[in-house]
Amino acid sequence: MSEEQPSDPQPGSDDTLQAWIDRAKRAHELVEAVDLQKVAEHNAEEVDKLASVNGALQDLSEGKSIDHVEGVDEVVEELDPVARRKAQLYAHIDAAGWTDRLGRVLSVDGNNASLKPLELIPHRKGLPEFDLCIAPEKAVGLGNFALFISAQGVFSAAVNDPASKHHWRITRSRPYESIPELYKIIQLFSQSGDEKSRG
Repeated sequence: MSEEQPSDPQPGSDDTLQAWIDRAKRAHELVEAVDLQKVAEHNAEEVDKLASVNGALQDLSEGKSIDHVEGVDEVVEELDPVARRKAQLYAHIDAAGWTDRLGRVLSVDGNNASLKPLELIPHRKGLPEFDLCIAPEKAVGLGNFALFISAQGVFSAAVNDPASKHHWRITRSRPYESIPELYKIIQLFSQSGDEKSRG
């Protein structure tokens, strides 16, 4: 039989949901510690750091816990609180399986709907400060739709086309106090596509 079978968990690995979340969070911390611009410029120290992170990520993917990566964790500890919060949010979004929608908006044009990078919207006018953007699964009307997450809460927003001539408008918002609550709000806002319900 040529088809590969899923590998058994490594000895000592932990397959609980919390363990997966912890490993995802750890992976994002390590990736955030690498300056990819310096890697692209062939900075030897940063290239070495990237190699160490790559090895650590491989271990994490095999279910191992990584307590310390020499030359990398020192940088992680220096990350400012905002960067640490963003890294944690990235990890939670990744663990929830929403990575493909991260940093994107749902663009609806007639009967067609597609995901496109938030960067293609030429401005942020009308948007409060946010840490992450996620494209919803559904939307009502035409234009560009997204969910935004900050330390304060989740809000959904839309901007009509052409985006260069319109401002973002907030359609709903809701605070959250825990990660499970954050998940529920994201799912609610993402799947309802109902702009008439305003928080």
